[in-house]
Amino acid sequence: MLGWRIGAVHLYGGDNIAQQRKSEVLNGVWNGDPGEATVQLIAKAGEFRAHTLQSGTLVDLASFSQSTHYDYFYRNPKISDRMWVAMPISEDAESYFTFDRIDSDRCFTPAELDIVAKILRGIKWFHRQLLLSHGLGISREPLTAAEHRVKQLLLSGDAEKDIANKLSLTPGTVHQYAVRIYRKFGVKGRTEFMSLWLHGHL
Repeated sequence: MLGWRIGAVHLYGGDNIAQQRKSEVLNGVWNGDPGEATVQLIAKAGEFRAHTLQSGTLVDLASFSQSTHYDYFYRNPKISDRMWVAMPISEDAESYFTFDRIDSDRCFTPAELDIVAKILRGIKWFHRQLLLSHGLGISREPLTAAEHRVKQLLLSGDAEKDIANKLSLTPGTVHQYAVRIYRKFGVKGRTEFMSLWLHGHL
């Protein structure tokens, strides 16, 4: 997955099979490969992209359809075509939309893909609000791996000296990380930072 992780998934009109697949993926029950389509989408992270399964612009469908991933996520739930639209929201986050055509002999047309891509590309404000509504914060600059670790402990309410002990850092280093984190999120200190979290903005 090149370091990318699923932060939230919401199904619109998903049936019981779709809900089960979502739960198994998010809870790590699905132990198979992430799928060639997912790998190819992630490989282009940072740029806008739109594809359909049947068009063959994303994956070699003949090869992909022989995989256990295809059986589980496409053949078994009778998905005959899928449309993906993916776009960066920041350096740390992206939105992915998928539209499935189920048990149909029709594929998505290039015109349908073009319409959906134009609509979704034009409402970046919506994508930002969508991520925020799932508690996925968008900072002004990407956080480093160390800052992510400190951020989680700051949100747990730990004092900086306790965070230092847990991460084997000095209190001064933790304080420097905290100041940088607050600056990236545009807040002045722990109180404002916690307020962002309480209001679903982190």
